[in-house]
Amino acid sequence: MSMESFGLQPDGGEDAALAVLRAIDYCRGIPGATLVFPEGTYHFWPEKALERLYYISNHDQEKTRKIAFPLIGMNGFTLDGQGSTFMMHGLTTPFVIDNSSDITLTRFTIDYERSTITQGTVVQADESGFDVSISEDYPYEVSSGKLIAVGEGWKEPVKGIIVMDPHTKAPKQGSGDILMWGYYDRGTVEESGKRRIRYSGFDHYSPENGDIVLLQSGYRDCPGIFVNNSRNILVEDVDLHASIGMGFIAQNSEYLHLRAFNVMPRPHSDRLFSASADATHFVNCQGKIELENCLFENQMDDPCNVHSIYAQVSERHGEDLLCRLVHPQQRGIQVFHPDDRVRLVRNDSLLPYFESQVKAVRAINAEYMLVELEAPLPADVNGGDGLENLTRTPDLHVHGCVARANRARGFLITTPGKVLFEGNVISTPGAAIKISGDANYWFESGAVRSVAIRENVFEDCNYCYPFWGRGIIDIDPEITNPESFEGRYHENIAIERNLFRTFHPVLATGHSIAGFTFTNNVVELSDRYRQADELPYVIDLKACSYVEVSGNRCQEGVLVSRINGKEIQQLAAVKE
Repeated sequence: MSMESFGLQPDGGEDAALAVLRAIDYCRGIPGATLVFPEGTYHFWPEKALERLYYISNHDQEKTRKIAFPLIGMNGFTLDGQGSTFMMHGLTTPFVIDNSSDITLTRFTIDYERSTITQGTVVQADESGFDVSISEDYPYEVSSGKLIAVGEGWKEPVKGIIVMDPHTKAPKQGSGDILMWGYYDRGTVEESGKRRIRYSGFDHYSPENGDIVLLQSGYRDCPGIFVNNSRNILVEDVDLHASIGMGFIAQNSEYLHLRAFNVMPRPHSDRLFSASADATHFVNCQGKIELENCLFENQMDDPCNVHSIYAQVSERHGEDLLCRLVHPQQRGIQVFHPDDRVRLVRNDSLLPYFESQVKAVRAINAEYMLVELEAPLPADVNGGDGLENLTRTPDLHVHGCVARANRARGFLITTPGKVLFEGNVISTPGAAIKISGDANYWFESGAVRSVAIRENVFEDCNYCYPFWGRGIIDIDPEITNPESFEGRYHENIAIERNLFRTFHPVLATGHSIAGFTFTNNVVELSDRYRQADELPYVIDLKACSYVEVSGNRCQEGVLVSRINGKEIQQLAAVKE
C-alpha cells in the first residue's frame, strides 16, 4: 500500500500527520501489510497528530505525546520509507510502537527542523567571559540575564553547555559537564552584537576561541522511536539525525533488533549533535536485544543503556509490599507483572536475600504500587531495600557497532542475561563500557552474570577523565565500602582479545565482582590527547574474587595494576 493512495505526495510540504494516521488505521486490519512512502521529504506538526499519555522511562513524565506514527495494536506490519526523510516540527514524537508485534521499520530518516539544542561558536574569550555567535538556524531570546531557546511552538531556557572541540568534532578534553546543571546557573548572558551573546560569571572554566558550544534546553519529551509492551521489532537501515529525548527506547518489550540504526548528525550540515539523550535505551525488556552494525555519534548521552528498575520498599502491609518508584523519570512504569520472578536486595550492599513470584500487583498511582508475592515475606524486610524483576532481564548482543564523539559514556550494561559485546569500535569521552547497579539514585537494576567483551577496538576512550568514568571499562555498582560485604554483586566478566589504543592507560576498574578475567588483550599507547597529571593503576580492582590477568601485551611505560590491594607490575599474570 502506497501513501499516495491516501492523498500524500512526496515533497509536498503539507502536514502529513492525518494522512499517515488514516493509512495506519487502514493497515491495522490487514495482517502482514506493508505501507510504502515514495522517496521524498514528509513534514509532521503536532497540532493534528494523535495524542496519548505515556509514561516513558528515563524521560520526563506527566505529559501527553503528539505522535506522527502511532503504531498501536499493530501485528505483522512493515513501514518502508524507501529513503524518505520524516521531518518533525515542534514537540512531535516520531514513532510509538505500542501493544504490537512483528513490526519492521526500514529505509528512512528521522530529523527535526529545530532541535532543543542550540549550537554556537566561541568568537572571543577573555578573563571576564566569552562571546558566542549563533546562526539564524537557532532562534533565541535574552531575558533577565538568561538565554531562551525558541522553537516551533515552544520556548525553553538554556540550562547547560557542552563544549566541543572544532578539530575532533567531539567533546573537548577536560570539559566534561563543567558548564552543566548547577554550574551553568553561575553564569549570566547579555546580547553583545547581532546574533551574538556574551557569557560572564564562570570563574571555574571558560571555552577558548573557536570552540563549538552546544546549548541545551528543554526536556526529554520526544524519543525518536518508543516501543512499549511489544515484541519482535526490527529497525533496519534507519538514520536519526535529531530527537528530543532518546533515539530509540523500549520498555516491557521483547526480541528487539536494531540493524544499521544510525544516530548521527545531519549530513552536509555543521551540526555536532544528534539525539538529545541516549542513542538507545532498554528498560524491563526480555528475550534478546541485538544491536548490529549501528553508528552512534554525537548524541548528548550514552550510546546504549540496558537495565531494569529497582522499586524501593516503602512499607510492609502484612504479606504485601508497598513499593515506590523513586526517580521521577521512572514514575508510571509497570515494573512487575503477575508470575514475574522477583527478589529483594539490601540497598547498601545490593545483595539479594529473598526470592518469590508475583501473585498480584495493584498500581496505586504513578509512584506507588502494592505487590503481593507467592511466598511468605521474611521478617527482616527493611524499608529502603529494593525489589527487582528477574524475569524481564534480556540477553544482549552488540556487534559491528561504532560509537564516538558523544557526550558521556559508552555502553551501560546492567542485565543478568547473557551479554556478548564483540567486534565494535568505541571512542567515548567517558568509560567505553560501564557496568553498574544502583538502588539509591537512578535505581537501575540487573547484576550481570555472564559478560564477554572480546575483539573490540577501544580508541582513546575516557578522554574527559574523570567526569564520566574511572577507566575504559568501569564496573562500579553503587556500594559504599564493598570490602565490608562477603558477597559479590556482579559475576563472570571476561575481557579478552581486545585492542586498547589509548593515551591514558586506565583499562579497567571495578569492585564487588566474582569472576573477572582480563586475558590476551593488546595495549598500544597513543598521543592523541594529553595524559592526566596523575595516572591511576592500569587495572584497579577491589572486593573481587576469582580474578585472572594473563597473556596481555603492552608497550613500555604502562603503569602497574592493583588487585585487592596488591600491586602487580604492568600486566603480569596474576590469579586470585
